[in-house]
Amino acid sequence: MNLKFKAVLESALIATVSAVLLVILPFIPVLNVVVFIWPVSFIVLGARREPWAGVLGLMLAGLLLGVVLHPFLGFAVVILNFPLVLVLSWAIKKRFDLLEYIVMSAGAVLLSALIFLKAFSWFTGQTVFEYIENGIRQFFSSNIVDFSRMIDLYAQLKLIEKPISPGEFADVVIGQLERFMSFVPSMLLIFSLIYGTVNMLVSRIALKKLGYMINELPPFSDWILPKGAGLGFMAMLIIAYVGSLLDLKNFDLVFYTVLSLCSFVFSIQGLAVAAFFMKLKMSRVPILLRAAILGVLFVIAPMFLMSLGILEQLFKLRGTYQRMKP
Repeated sequence: MNLKFKAVLESALIATVSAVLLVILPFIPVLNVVVFIWPVSFIVLGARREPWAGVLGLMLAGLLLGVVLHPFLGFAVVILNFPLVLVLSWAIKKRFDLLEYIVMSAGAVLLSALIFLKAFSWFTGQTVFEYIENGIRQFFSSNIVDFSRMIDLYAQLKLIEKPISPGEFADVVIGQLERFMSFVPSMLLIFSLIYGTVNMLVSRIALKKLGYMINELPPFSDWILPKGAGLGFMAMLIIAYVGSLLDLKNFDLVFYTVLSLCSFVFSIQGLAVAAFFMKLKMSRVPILLRAAILGVLFVIAPMFLMSLGILEQLFKLRGTYQRMKP
């Protein structure tokens, strides 16, 4: 069978199965997290065949979803995954190193998100925040009776000082959202790093299981930021902080974004350092249990991990320990 024709058939098959899964999985408890790695099948197809095969499968899946459910859903699925599928399919075939994989996959996800936000404003004539704001106002205005009863009950129970109108309550909610807006860029960057990296790692695992020859990556416990990354982050923080002190436009937003990104990246490096010492000192503990401990540590002690990551960048803790070990 012609290889191109075979790739087209595989694209159609994977597109059909993936479209069905995307409709079903969100409603299945526990398994709904698989939606997070939905692009993996197209990345694997693109790496095994050619990147165009993965992109073709994604577009066919988007077409199916658009016809069966809603055109905008099909469009959104393609836009949000197209750069990631194309970039990772190509990068895996080229056998880049770990840092290049992370940067390229995160950049692809971020590009997808920005394109989607712009496309959303073109389709609806308003930004995502304006759409949410209008939705909140409409929700409260369409439920005036129920809302008024709830507010009267709160006033009787003295949970609030005086009754407020639905419009006033909507203004309070929207005001809280506006305060949250300064964190959106940093959350978008961090999400791009997580989403891109997870899909890259799962795609590589799937390709290994299928017998595809790929280059080996260093274990997570050995992961380290490039030399000079610490100084680069510090320089960006200082510039952003000075800009915010001078009241330069949007520099406070830049400062929060860079600060959040630095905290996240050094926390991940601190997690790698913790994994390194756990592997040495807790070698008899099963890997899954060690991973669970690291996950809990990441949730409950992010400041400790960030400090550990910064110390690693300054003093090379793992290298120093190995040199001192008898």
